[in-house]
Amino acid sequence: MIRQITLVGLGLLLGIVVFGAARFVAQPPHEHVHYHANWAIFVDSVRLDLTANRYMEDVLQCTADPSLQRPEDRVHMHENNHDVVHVHASGVTWGHLLANLGFGIGDDYLITDSGRYESGEERSLRFVLNGSPMRSIRNLQIDDRDRLLISFGAEATAEVVETQFPLVGDDAGEFNTMPDPASCSGQEEETLGARLRRAIWY
Repeated sequence: MIRQITLVGLGLLLGIVVFGAARFVAQPPHEHVHYHANWAIFVDSVRLDLTANRYMEDVLQCTADPSLQRPEDRVHMHENNHDVVHVHASGVTWGHLLANLGFGIGDDYLITDSGRYESGEERSLRFVLNGSPMRSIRNLQIDDRDRLLISFGAEATAEVVETQFPLVGDDAGEFNTMPDPASCSGQEEETLGARLRRAIWY
């Protein structure tokens, strides 16, 4: 009887080890996304000031399950710096960033907390990404070191590119080498111990 219980126990233990090893080999490592982009919004040749605390996300929720991230955890700004966008998830778009700020964006309109700006006969909404005019940015993924200008006004596209786009920051790459200002950094690699726990327990 004791021998049978011992064999059953050993069989269960061996099964757990084999199952854990199979999960360890099969599971992909946790994706750790953390990169940066620069941007600016101009309305009638004046840059919107987005340095207030209400536009910032300074407490990042750390979760084992990326599906539990809040929208603002995925893309945000920190430390009253409105030049730099922090991206913490794949597939994040410029539309996501604007939505997290409580703004709205379309191909011909911009909604901020100052009002709605819509393209018409005298003024137009223009987008310049990495020096090139774009028709739409709402569903465009934010890429590492992107530089985006959103401009609403009477200026022609060429004038916007020449006079406003150079005012968009160009230091996103420097932030890629710094620790995240929030409570967890997306640049940290998952440890072997953490991966083993994830294989066995969840």
